This record gives sequence, C-alpha cells and structure tokens, in this order.
Amino acid sequence: QKFSMALGKQMFSFLFFLFIFSSSIHYPVLSAPTEDESYHHPVQWETVWVGTGIIERTQTLLRIPRQHVETSMALIHDQNSRHRRLVYGDDDRVRIDPSTQGSEYPYNAVVRVSTGCSGMLISEKHILAASHCVHNGNDYLLAARLFLRAGYLQTDGRTKWTFVRRFFVPMQWRNFTDGQNHQYSDWDDYDFSVLELAEKMDGRKFVPPGLSGLFCNNHRTLHGAGSTAEFVSFPDDKPKDVMWLVSTKITTESPHLLYFEGDAWHGSSGAALYAWDTDPQTGKQERRIIGVLSGNRDTESVAAIQGNYNVAARLHPLNFLMICRWIGTESDCKDRYQDYFDEERLNSVVCNPRAR
Repeated sequence: QKFSMALGKQMFSFLFFLFIFSSSIHYPVLSAPTEDESYHHPVQWETVWVGTGIIERTQTLLRIPRQHVETSMALIHDQNSRHRRLVYGDDDRVRIDPSTQGSEYPYNAVVRVSTGCSGMLISEKHILAASHCVHNGNDYLLAARLFLRAGYLQTDGRTKWTFVRRFFVPMQWRNFTDGQNHQYSDWDDYDFSVLELAEKMDGRKFVPPGLSGLFCNNHRTLHGAGSTAEFVSFPDDKPKDVMWLVSTKITTESPHLLYFEGDAWHGSSGAALYAWDTDPQTGKQERRIIGVLSGNRDTESVAAIQGNYNVAARLHPLNFLMICRWIGTESDCKDRYQDYFDEERLNSVVCNPRAR
C-alpha cells in the first residue's frame, strides 16, 4: 500500500511537471496590411514566462515606411560559425576592477546571464542580450525556461543575482529546420532578446538602445563601418567574476550586421555594442547601444570588405522598435526615448530588415 501511494505521488508529480512545462502558445490572427497601413511592418515574437511553461506568440504591426524596407535574398553562410568568438592579434582587452570601477557608468549597467552570457540594462528592469543565450535555434534552453537569472558584479567581486520574470525572442530566430539547416540563412540578424527582471536592480544605471543603419539613398551610414564602438563582457577565458572592456572599430557592415575585430570569447555573447551619439534636442553626447554581440562568421557578399570577423546584430529601426515594444507600450517608449522615437529620425535610417 505504501508502495502504491509512493508510485501514485511520483506519477502525479510527473504529470504535473508535464502540465507546467508544456508550452501554452497563443496565436492571434494578423490580417494583411491594407493600403492605409502601408507604413506598418508585420513582426512576430515569442514571450516566455520563466518557470511556468507558458509561451505566448505575438503578431503585430510596427509603423515604419514600407517603401524604405530593403528586399534582399537570404544569404548563405556557415551556420556553425556563429558559436565562435575570436581574439585578433594581441589581446588588448582592459580589465574593469569591480572595487574601483564597478559602480561607474556604464560598467554598472553590465550584467551576467545565468546561461553563460553577458548583457546590459536598457531600462530599470530590462536587459538586452542575445537570442542564443536562451534559445539554441531548435528550442528554448531548459535552464532559461526553468530558472533564468541575471546578476551584476558587486564591488567585492561577488555577483548578486536577480530572477528573470519573462523574456522575448524574435520569431525569425527560431530554427525552422530542413534537416540540419536553418530555413533563413540570415537568422543571426535576429540574435537579440530582452529579459525582464522580477524586480528592479536598484541603483543601477542603464544604457538606452539607439539606432544603427545605412542611408540607402546616398550610401552613408549611421554607426557603421569606420565607427568606434565598445562593449563590456564576462569572457570565459579570463578570471571568473571580472568584466573586460573592448574598444573596437567597425571594419565593415551589411544592412543587418556589424563586423569588427574587437576581441571576444565564450561568455561575451549578448554583450551590448555601444557608441557615442548626439542627442538631437540637447546636443549632448551620450552612449547608445547600436548592436548585440552574436559570435563570429564570414561576411555577407554585400559587405564592402570580405573576411572573418566577430559580429553583432545591428539595431536598425525595426529592431529598435521591436525592443521598445517589449519593454513597454508605444507611449512608454516615446516617454523613455523621446529623441530616438522621433519619426523623422527613424525615417532617416532607410535600410531596414529584409522583407519576407
């Protein structure tokens, strides 16, 4: 009888586990845009509620000039190369001492993700990281779905962890497989995600997302090739619980990716690539995130310089607007990023994601 009761309890626990962590996905219907909606672009993403098994799928329209959306064929490259990060030439990464510099901006906005990545605060309780930090291209990482945390380095060198409540991933990141190959060879264009914390990281500043894009009409660029950028991360080839700063120059670019030789390693994935930008209202110079470190790969054929580089998914207007929607309503975004949500500024960066 005791054995039967124990077996019954085990069976109940097993069924409860399956119930809790079997995905509950909601599919809202999205109608085709009409003539009047020609300035809206369809986007999709998934929201994963950590520890519940609930996955919500959202389809919506983001307002952006459709005539500026660049149509491009999917480009073929080695999908296995994304997971590498490389050190080029001499290792010139700079150690950030937590006891003297850890509380300084922007280092106090840098976080570690429990799945082995880096990230950066973009609001009081939202972290920008890489999609592959929570989803391997085939499925969500179990550690991300069950027990995802993010932490910052304290002045004593220890990490203080906070639970993640939910996270967001673009649908284009998901691996619609054909054998072992991705349906979209440009999947690393969407290697960015946002993690929402269960509570605010008190006293920590954040670095706002910005814009990086090509001006198609005259081939100029905003935070592209030739620009200087920085990122701070927790690379695995360095001592544990130490941040490292990398300053680099963008070597070449595509409308969707930034290529550079800034040194990185496993653990650096998800680090925010940021640059100095001018606030159009005040003229003040501020740091803005322009991309998310994804990995290492060969350049696309459209890049002016060919080779193998570390790469970041760039924050062109559509990605910026999607991230903005994840961390609040459109009204919230306009209040939080007044200068970057300006329609004139968004419209000026006219090379946007590949039309599907």
